[in-house]
Amino acid sequence: MRIQVQCQRGEPRTFRLGERWLHVISVLDRAAENSLQRFRLLVADGREFVLRHDPRSGDWRLARVHPPRSRYPE
Repeated sequence: MRIQVQCQRGEPRTFRLGERWLHVISVLDRAAENSLQRFRLLVADGREFVLRHDPRSGDWRLARVHPPRSRYPE
């Protein structure tokens, strides 16, 4: 899914999911995949998002969403 992303110093800081803007608390991981950049991000509600960026076209895509991790082991 294509998404809108606002960056600072080359890293995502906020991105739009539906009608809502989500603030990036932390960039957990970044990597190059072929000609794309991949970012694993943590947002305030504990969810993790994986975004892919194509520097040639400027397109950002949502690749994956992980639910918040449980704070208490089962």
